[in-house]
Amino acid sequence: MVDISEVISKTAYELLKRAATKLPQDVKRALRRAYENESSPIGKAQLKAMLDNAEMAEKYGISICQDTGTPLFFVKWGLKSGLNIDVRRPIMEAVKKATIDVPLRPNVINPLTKENPGTNVGWGMPYIYYDLDPEADYVEITAVPKGFGSEAKSTLVWITTSEPIPEAIVRCVVDNTLTAMGEPCPPTIVGLGIGGTADIALHLAKKAIFRTPLGSLHPDPVVAELEQRVLKALNSTGLGPMAMGGDTTCLAVHAEICGTHTAVVPLGITYQCWVARYSTARIYPNGEVVYITHPE
Repeated sequence: MVDISEVISKTAYELLKRAATKLPQDVKRALRRAYENESSPIGKAQLKAMLDNAEMAEKYGISICQDTGTPLFFVKWGLKSGLNIDVRRPIMEAVKKATIDVPLRPNVINPLTKENPGTNVGWGMPYIYYDLDPEADYVEITAVPKGFGSEAKSTLVWITTSEPIPEAIVRCVVDNTLTAMGEPCPPTIVGLGIGGTADIALHLAKKAIFRTPLGSLHPDPVVAELEQRVLKALNSTGLGPMAMGGDTTCLAVHAEICGTHTAVVPLGITYQCWVARYSTARIYPNGEVVYITHPE
């Protein structure tokens, strides 16, 4: 009989390892396209350094960036999988093991005392976001070692409904990106959460970042048009790779929406740096594991 708990632990460990040491294939392709199309010599040099960095990390099995972030997981539970298990314990075991073996920098501390257990586990970490899929016969896990250079530039904006909303969104995202300059390590992936409440907007923004494949458009054509509009505006700023100047400030803009109040629309803006560390796999009831972002 398959020990699903053990399968989840081994898979979560492997996801963390792959996320920390290998860029998803679609992100690598986007960086290569940016390098080929970059007109600025300085911007091109920055993109070349990124690609070389990623190649070396993958070749030697070491972390792409020294900041291996905090361990986040998105778990989509397929109701047709028939699986009934607490995933938190095996995921915690995976984080502890990955912190030692990969290794991951022990970043997680107590937010008040700054105590560091050295395991990246404690006080609610690793943090797990749960979602349900009534039609899926698998459990899908995405591991995200989230760096804080980009995370620290996240923000929440309130747009009154007396404003033309799409125009206000473009303006807010461009303003925030220019204020952030090179701190999110561009070219970034920008996640937008539009609507809901304050917490919903920021959650949707974070969730949107990890849409696969990179650059895929929202199914609602109005949202898709806004995604493309914001992307064009960001890449017209001239900020460029690492804010050193160039054509590619952003690799993709992904947005999600939620119904909201008639008076004001919350806009969550968050970033993923070019070191786009995330890895996704699906686990089936028979123990089969299929890796999505980093196929074997």
